[in-house]
Amino acid sequence: MNSQSINTNIEHTCILNGTYICISSLLSDNELKDIQFLLRSGVFDDGKLTAQNAAKEAKINLQLNHQTQEHAAIQQMILAALNRNHLFRNAVLPQSIHPFIISNYKSGMHYGWHVDSPVMGNMIRTDVALTIFLNDPEEYDGGELELQTGNGNVLYKLNRGDAICYPCTQVHRVREVTRGERNVAVSWVQSLVKETVHRKMLFEIFQITENLRSQALAEDEYLLLQQHYSNLLRMWAN
Repeated sequence: MNSQSINTNIEHTCILNGTYICISSLLSDNELKDIQFLLRSGVFDDGKLTAQNAAKEAKINLQLNHQTQEHAAIQQMILAALNRNHLFRNAVLPQSIHPFIISNYKSGMHYGWHVDSPVMGNMIRTDVALTIFLNDPEEYDGGELELQTGNGNVLYKLNRGDAICYPCTQVHRVREVTRGERNVAVSWVQSLVKETVHRKMLFEIFQITENLRSQALAEDEYLLLQQHYSNLLRMWAN
């Protein structure tokens, strides 16, 4: 299959193609420095401990022990960053977020092709997968997140602090790291709106209404779109 690589120098601030959402600078420089310090003192386990079924054979990486103070501190920083990020909140419409897995890939490590479990943890339905890149892409070779799509495969290797959200229905993998180390935080979100196409429609309507409001134009159209947005969200929320 052909693969399209996402340029790490692009400022990702919006939905790329209606389904995949890149969030630029989700984490601040200070937060990233604190996270790097915590990672250096953390205890890492075999990543297979959290893999299910066939994924156990495909997963070769390490993950920060979730019972440590380091993991708790990183988890709180990321949740605070997500809570203040309007793009994440309005595009994903999060209802529940699975506890983060903080993963480390050293040279030779990878995560083969797999599909995420439909339900995780405390019966959280997995609608949207989230990967946050914690170190600079220049620090390692390989390690791209690769997604299978109807238009060919797409590779993501973003700047540190950036995040990518994508539907959990996608077959995906992490390519082998061939130099350096790759650090990421991954999680899964149960959205208020289950269907990807419905979330896409709602976010597009939301963006239009916000543009109309900010320009103080077409008040009648703004109110009509706001009404449709509210009614559709009420219809599709669960």
